[in-house]
Amino acid sequence: MILKKSERKNAKIKMALQGSAGSGKTYSSLLLSQGLIDGNFSKVAIIDTENGSADLYADLGNYNVLTLNTPFTPESYIKAMEVCENAKWR
Repeated sequence: MILKKSERKNAKIKMALQGSAGSGKTYSSLLLSQGLIDGNFSKVAIIDTENGSADLYADLGNYNVLTLNTPFTPESYIKAMEVCENAKWR
């Protein structure tokens, strides 16, 4: 056993918020991300499945939006996440 000092390491947060249309998922996720990244929205990506709702809050900051269209299959969500993970702006 080894006792050591705590050390913050690079961690990637993958989060999902669920709710009906208009329940505040997008706005809440932006506020959460703002707290996690000290307001630097340039490293935030939103996968938008609700017809452009992610663009409604563009006044909050310069975040990135990937619009996902039907079919909403697990494979399409995985591909969208890979696009965000591999983006050059990270």
